Amino acid sequence: METIKIKADTDLTAEVMNFMDAELLRNSFPVDLQPEILIAVEEIFVNIASYAYKPAQDGYVELFVEIGEKAVIRFEDTGLPFNPLDGDEPDLNTSIMEREIGGLGIHFVKNMMDEVEYVYADGKNILTITKAVSKQDRVN
Repeated sequence: METIKIKADTDLTAEVMNFMDAELLRNSFPVDLQPEILIAVEEIFVNIASYAYKPAQDGYVELFVEIGEKAVIRFEDTGLPFNPLDGDEPDLNTSIMEREIGGLGIHFVKNMMDEVEYVYADGKNILTITKAVSKQDRVN
């Protein structure tokens, strides 16, 4: 399992993405599945960096990555407790001008990943996303 601990700052998004991209490549994760994982990682990191510690404090995000038959990425932060899975699903039938703000990013994450789980434990938000490799996606 590889890990990176980084300040929760949107200016550091590229560093997180470079780490994740390198792990996917190093572990020969199927190229056609990588964009979904990268989009999900970016969405989650940016949300944590934007909201978990604001407005009063700075904090960190720790990513744990384990890649094998599936990619398992766990985000941990000590920011404000927040379960992104509790929100209402966005109304995709409403025009963008009339739609409530928020919820679209986690909607995409939940639809792109095979599993998305959240727990609050030991003073930490812990969000785990999983993307499995199907038989046709496996690298021979």
